[in-house]
Amino acid sequence: MERRYSERIKTGYKTEILYGNDTYTGVVENISASGVNVLTDELAPGFRFRPDDPIELKFQSRTEETVLLKCTIMWTTTIPPQNVRHRIGMEIIDQPWEKFKIL
Repeated sequence: MERRYSERIKTGYKTEILYGNDTYTGVVENISASGVNVLTDELAPGFRFRPDDPIELKFQSRTEETVLLKCTIMWTTTIPPQNVRHRIGMEIIDQPWEKFKIL
């Protein structure tokens, strides 16, 4: 597994998670120049995100601009005890840092 070199910044941005043909909600826990970590709201029991799948995040930056990040799922885990919330680690494919001031 490749080691992380970019500093992570805690954000707390509410986000829409676009996965397949569905939209879910969650919170961006932290973000860096190359990756992002999201905690989902509750999902149906048994639901799974799959590593290597494409995924998009849509949220408002601190400057109130709408940001759309195209990502790839690197890892995912469920949160006990009910296992209906997920923590997802993603690699950002399309890095819009020059356009948006979110870092």
